[in-house]
Amino acid sequence: MRLSTRCHQCKNEMIMKYILTAFVVSVSLLLKAQSCNPDSLKNYQIRASDTDPNISWKLNKHYAWFNPTCLFQNTLLVHLVGSYDNPQSTTLFPELAANNGFHVVSLKYPNSTAAQTACGNSSDPDCYLNFRKEIIEGIDYSIETTVDSSNSISNRLIKLLQYLDSNYPSENWSNYFSANVIDWSKIIVSGHSQGGGHAAVIAISKPVKRVLMFASPNDYSTFFNAPASWTSSPHTAQDSAYYGFNNLNDDVVDFSEQFQSWNNLGMPSFGDSIYVDNTTYPYFNSRQLYTRYDTSGIGGNHSVMILDSKTPIDGFGIPKFEPVWKYMLGIPSAPSGIHSNILVQGVKIFPNPMSDFSTVEVNNMRVKWSWTLFNSLGQTLQYKDNIINSQIAIRKDDLTSGVYLYRVLTADGRVASGKLTIE
Repeated sequence: MRLSTRCHQCKNEMIMKYILTAFVVSVSLLLKAQSCNPDSLKNYQIRASDTDPNISWKLNKHYAWFNPTCLFQNTLLVHLVGSYDNPQSTTLFPELAANNGFHVVSLKYPNSTAAQTACGNSSDPDCYLNFRKEIIEGIDYSIETTVDSSNSISNRLIKLLQYLDSNYPSENWSNYFSANVIDWSKIIVSGHSQGGGHAAVIAISKPVKRVLMFASPNDYSTFFNAPASWTSSPHTAQDSAYYGFNNLNDDVVDFSEQFQSWNNLGMPSFGDSIYVDNTTYPYFNSRQLYTRYDTSGIGGNHSVMILDSKTPIDGFGIPKFEPVWKYMLGIPSAPSGIHSNILVQGVKIFPNPMSDFSTVEVNNMRVKWSWTLFNSLGQTLQYKDNIINSQIAIRKDDLTSGVYLYRVLTADGRVASGKLTIE
């Protein structure tokens, strides 16, 4: 009986050691992979006409992000907002990318006509493609829109990169172009709604690293009762480069029509569609991701995947879909419940060992934080969230003597962990 008890204690100690080691190693690997300080993030807001006098003057501006404390990824994320939208509406997703070592730009481009409005009923099988190519290249392909070369996505992008390189030469924006030629092989192009369709069309002729489509593509012809013909075209980008994140309850377009476009793009070759609301990173490595999240307001479900004002935020101020964004960007995910890789400094627990109660103190804390205590099996025994004070008291309550693992997590994504002994 004593031998059995002793072995059982040994087993628990081994389990605890394994859990603690795995937890610390996970955090350590993230720290080695990335060391960004989010407080160092730079955001530039630049009027397009300031980068090229031939570009039409608009009140709304391009946005760009760069964090000099990050490990340099040598990858540029180019984001394109949806119809009638502007870069200032979508900042959470670009900021996540920039705080993981990406250079990021969100373009203000001609988007005052929706693709569906222009081509949904057209008898021209190439209407959608020509509409998009004119906006991207500034060549007269389409009768449905008028965009000259100066105001095209391509020109606006190269002129913005040249402007950023000229004004911030130490930030390596020149890595993504040579003279007037963009190096698309170093670029991830993403977009919401109309912007997602542009991203996919860019990848037909450009060898982009990834194509990230939110609530898109939406190029469905009611005349032909089929997705736009371009969705079945050969593309220069790899088949594996395409990622989509849509809403089954989209209130602007029909999810089943979007899904047909995903099929045409070859995305099912990398796995079935995955419901992200009950699945975790890496989502079985699927390229077809969807949510059923319902939100209020016209167009809310169409935008919930990425728009700042619609995407759900948890009690710590962290976007619900941050793990999905990381997966699509190729950013390694933190362990469950950890949103970042920066350790909280100055966490103290006293007394430790605890007899009846202890105090948890987090120094220099200006944001909300949470406290979690785990047993040797990794089960949560105590949890307190939305803590605003620098100190809290924790009690033994019905906990037995032994060694436990704790975690402190802050609203801005910092984490600390360690052991708490209870006598």
